Amino acid sequence: MVYKIMNTRFRVFLESAIIAMLILIIGFSFGLYVESKRNDKVIDAYKDYEVEALDLKLQNYYYQIMDSSSCERAIEQNFQFAEDIYIRGLELEKFEESNQITDELLREKKRYSLLKTELWLNTLLLKKKCNAEFDTVAYLYSGQPTSSAIVSEQKIISNILRDLKAEKGNDMILLPIAGDLGLNIVEFQKNVRGVDSLPALVINEETVLEGFHSMDEIESYLNN
Repeated sequence: MVYKIMNTRFRVFLESAIIAMLILIIGFSFGLYVESKRNDKVIDAYKDYEVEALDLKLQNYYYQIMDSSSCERAIEQNFQFAEDIYIRGLELEKFEESNQITDELLREKKRYSLLKTELWLNTLLLKKKCNAEFDTVAYLYSGQPTSSAIVSEQKIISNILRDLKAEKGNDMILLPIAGDLGLNIVEFQKNVRGVDSLPALVINEETVLEGFHSMDEIESYLNN
């Protein structure tokens, strides 16, 4: 009788353990599936910029040969391109916050940073060629922050710059670029502009502000 009771208890325990393990395995597998789908969405979103990258190259070629009669239209188009890239970049940031950075995702982030750097260089070319007076603010941030303090600081700076861009409109182009992904052209720009640490702002190719600065202080360096 005692043996039967013990046997029954053991069977119940075993069945419970098996059911618990199955639930755990199913939950873990489902979690991996959801995470994989999220990661694929982010990567697909980054890959959409491959066409824009080619577009920017062709724009650069045209800017070099165009005459001043095309300046107004070229500047307008460049502003619209920068605005579209910026808005979609904000959406990508939300995806990234909820996803683990994989090697493939990091590779796509590098492509995206190259795209924005090319936009920056195109903007400088237009500014010089057309003698334009709008402000440029390149925001070089850490794409791989090493502490929660840096993450918090960068979020505050991003919010300040978002408000500043909303206030200035087409008087300012805002160019957020990850500055620590090992890209030679980005490293070259950091060296040329004298950027020693991230996050940093390069305002009108002359002024460099590293770390946190208030909106009023940033605005004091703008021409418009």
